[in-house]
Amino acid sequence: MDLNNTAHFVMQSKGGAGKSVCSTILAQYLKDKTAGEVSFIDTDPSNKTLGSYQALNVQMIDVIGVDKVVDQSKFDGFINDFIESNKGMLVDTGSGDFLAINNYIYNNNIPEIFNEMGKNLIIHCPINYGQASLETIKCLTMLLENYPNVSIIVWANEFFGRGEKDLADTKLVKSNKNIIGVVTIAKKNVDTDEKDFSKMLDHFMTFDEVKSTEDKSLFGFIQKTRIERTRKELYEQLDNIFGKSE
Repeated sequence: MDLNNTAHFVMQSKGGAGKSVCSTILAQYLKDKTAGEVSFIDTDPSNKTLGSYQALNVQMIDVIGVDKVVDQSKFDGFINDFIESNKGMLVDTGSGDFLAINNYIYNNNIPEIFNEMGKNLIIHCPINYGQASLETIKCLTMLLENYPNVSIIVWANEFFGRGEKDLADTKLVKSNKNIIGVVTIAKKNVDTDEKDFSKMLDHFMTFDEVKSTEDKSLFGFIQKTRIERTRKELYEQLDNIFGKSE
């Protein structure tokens, strides 16, 4: 898959499902794996997680107007930029803006327009297995119904626990052919791997910044090794989906 001509939208109507974590991982993957430039856009100014990563040069664009509908001029702007360039794009959307942005994409036939212009749209939807599991799956089901011809990648966030079986083996995934892959953010040891990963997120640091930092109070050699192992596990899953390798 040509990632230079691919737009990635991270969408989930339920807050706290791990959407921002997915966005930050995916942004770093695209930056590392895409031959050309990639535009990173955060449309959630009230919770600008992706926009806080200085190393990623993220554009903050508040696309929702005072009437809670999409300001089409702003949305049209970066959509046009993507269509007219050979750059990849990632858009981290806010959970509170899900319906408005979903309506914009659906009503303006964005998937069809992209297809006509030789571009690819991929929707990334995180789900989790905590108390909000049913709500996150409900959102995924809505996306599958709205976009039967759009490639969808599901991110299984195991921070709040694991499912009864692997998501890839569930009826939901097997019966929807437009789900092109599942990325699992695996449950790890709370006192080591999860602690290190959470610290990286709390400091808005990329994998590369953790690797290069000389601040041993943040990350020593062992902590860096664990973080790098996490990157390798996540990147390998994305490589399998996109058909790319190191």
